[in-house]
Amino acid sequence: MSKISRKIIFTVIVMLLTLTVIIISVSLVMSKKQTDELMTEHTVIGIHILENDMTVEEERLGRAADSIVQGAAAAALSGNTRNLETSWNEIKSTDNDFAILTDTDGNVLWQSEGCKITSYDVSAALAGDVKSGISANCGVQLALEYITPVKYNNSTLVGAVIVGMDLAEPSYLDNVKAQSDTEVTLFAGPTRYSTTIVDKNGDRVVGTDMTDNVKSIVIDGGEEYKGKAVIVGQEHYVIYQPMYDMDGKLVGAYFAGLSAASSNALFRNMLIIVIVMGVAVMVISSILLFLLIRKMIEKPITEVNKIADDMCSGNLGTPDSSFTFSDDEMGMFAKRLEVTKKTLNTYINDISDILAHMGDGDFTHTPAVEYIGDFIRINDSFKKINKNLHGIIQNIILSANEVMSGAEQMESGSQTLADGTTTQAAAIEQLSSSISDISSQITNTANNAGTANELSLRTSEKISVQDNEIKNMISAMNDIQQHSQEISKIIGTIEDIAFQTNILALNAAVEAARAGDAGKGFAVVADEVRNLAAKSSEAAQSTNALITATVNAVENGSRIAEATAESMKSVKNFAEQTNDLITQISQASATQSEAVHQVTAGIDQISGVVQMNSATAEQSAASCETLSSMSRELKNQISKLKA
Repeated sequence: MSKISRKIIFTVIVMLLTLTVIIISVSLVMSKKQTDELMTEHTVIGIHILENDMTVEEERLGRAADSIVQGAAAAALSGNTRNLETSWNEIKSTDNDFAILTDTDGNVLWQSEGCKITSYDVSAALAGDVKSGISANCGVQLALEYITPVKYNNSTLVGAVIVGMDLAEPSYLDNVKAQSDTEVTLFAGPTRYSTTIVDKNGDRVVGTDMTDNVKSIVIDGGEEYKGKAVIVGQEHYVIYQPMYDMDGKLVGAYFAGLSAASSNALFRNMLIIVIVMGVAVMVISSILLFLLIRKMIEKPITEVNKIADDMCSGNLGTPDSSFTFSDDEMGMFAKRLEVTKKTLNTYINDISDILAHMGDGDFTHTPAVEYIGDFIRINDSFKKINKNLHGIIQNIILSANEVMSGAEQMESGSQTLADGTTTQAAAIEQLSSSISDISSQITNTANNAGTANELSLRTSEKISVQDNEIKNMISAMNDIQQHSQEISKIIGTIEDIAFQTNILALNAAVEAARAGDAGKGFAVVADEVRNLAAKSSEAAQSTNALITATVNAVENGSRIAEATAESMKSVKNFAEQTNDLITQISQASATQSEAVHQVTAGIDQISGVVQMNSATAEQSAASCETLSSMSRELKNQISKLKA
C-alpha cells in the first residue's frame, strides 16, 4: 500500500472515528433527552391511569349507592336498618368503604360499621341532585364520596345516602401501580396521604411532605410540576398535579413517579447498542474504504508513479500506460503527465537534431516543432545562437579572405623585393668590375704618365659611363627603399589582419564555450585560426625587422653611392683638367687610388647588404607562401560551416 493511501485511510479513519464519537455522543445526548422525556411521559400515563381508576371507583361507589337506595328508603320510613346493614356488607369492596343514611333533616339514621366520617354535607342530595368526588372535610383527610337522594317509590324524598371510600386504602394505589408500572401517591395538602413507595424496610412512606419548591408550584400555585426528585434516596422522574374536591377546592395533589434506575439501565443498554453499532459501522466503513481506495486511488497513483519514474529516469520514449484511468482529477493528471512526457520527448529529439547539425558545422538548422510556455526561450536561444554564429562566421570568412589577399600581396611584394635585390646585386657586381677597371687604369696612368692625355680622355669617357651606372645604382636603391616601404605597409596590414583574426578567434572561442558541447568543433577551428593569426603576426614582425634592416642598409648604400658619384665628378674634373695638370698626375693618381679603395670598401658593404636583403626576401617569400597556404586552409575549414 502506498504512503498516500495509508495517509488517506488514516485520515478517513480518524474522521470516521471522530464522526462516530460525535454521532454516538449526540445520539446518547438525544437518547438521554428522549429517555428523560419518555420517562416523564410515562409518569403522565401513571397520572392518567390514576385519574381513570378514580373515575372507576366513583362509578363503583355510585352503583353501590344505587343498590342500597331502595333498602335505605324502607329503613328511613320504618326505622329498621338491619336489612340495610346486610345489603351493605354484601356490596362493599374494601374495609375503607363506608355508607351513611340521613333523613330529610340531615340527621344520621344509619352508618356502616367502622365509618370514620364525622362531618358531611347532603344539602345537594336533599335538593334532589347527585354529587360525587373527593372530599377533605368529612373527618378523614381524603375520601371519595358519592351522595345521592333517597326517594320512596322514586317520588317522595325521604333522606340521602352517602357512599364513600377512605383514600388511605393502599390496595387501590397498588392496582394503579400494577397497571402503569409507576409509583403513585395521593397528597392531602403537601403531605403524603397514601402511596405505593416503600422505604428500605418495606414500610409505605406516608406522612412526609413534598419539597418546598414543588409545594410552591403545585399547592400554592395550583400548577403542574414535571421533572426529577429524590425520593427515599433514589432519583425519580416525577409529575405532580393539583387535586380538587367535589366543590372545586384544591385539597392536595396526584403524584406519579418512575425510578431513574430503570432509565439508567435502559440508557446503559442503549449506550452499549449505540457503541457496538458505531464500532461496527466504523469497521465496515474502514474495510469498504480500504477496498475503495485500493481500487480508485492506490492503483491510479501506482500507475502515475510509473509514468513519473520514467520521466525522472529520462525514459521519455516509453509507451503509454495500459491502465484505464477514470475521468476524475487523478485520471486527468495522469493523462496530462503522459502528454507532458510526449512533449518533452519531442523537444529533446528536436534539440538533439539541431545540436547534431551544429556538430556537423551546419548552423542553419532551425527547430522543427513549435515550442510553448517556458520552452519558447529555448527556441529564442537557438535563434540567437544562429544569428550570432552567422555574424561571427561571416566575419571570420571575410577576415580569412583578407588574410589570404594580404598574404598574396605580401608574396607578390616579396617576389618584387627578390627581383629588385637580384638586379641590385648585378648592378653592384658591374660597379665592382668598373671600379677594378678604374683602379687598373689609375695604375696604368701612374706608370704611363706619358700617355696621360689619351688615358685621361678615355678615363673621362669611362667616368661618364660609371657616373651613369652610379646614378642607375642610386635609382635602384631608391626603388628598393620604396619597395621596402611598401612591403612594410603590407606587413603592417598583415599584422592588423592577424590582430583582428586573433580577436575574432577569441570571440569565436567564447561563443563556442557558451554553446557547450555543441561548440567544441568550432572551438577547435577558432583555436587553429588564433594560431594562424599568431604565426602570421610573428612572420610579419620578422619580415618587418628584416625590411627595416634592408632599408637602413640601402640608405647607407645610397649615401656611399652619392659619395662615389661626387668622387666620380671630381675624377671627371681631374680628367678634364689632365692636360693642364699633367704635372700633378701622380698626386691625383694617389688620391684616386685612395678613393677607389674607399669605393671598393663601400661596394663590398653594399654587396653584403644586398645579399642579406636577398636572404630576407627569400625568407619573406617562404613565410608569405606559408601564410597563404594557412589562409587557404582556414578558408576551406570555414567554408564547411553553414550559417
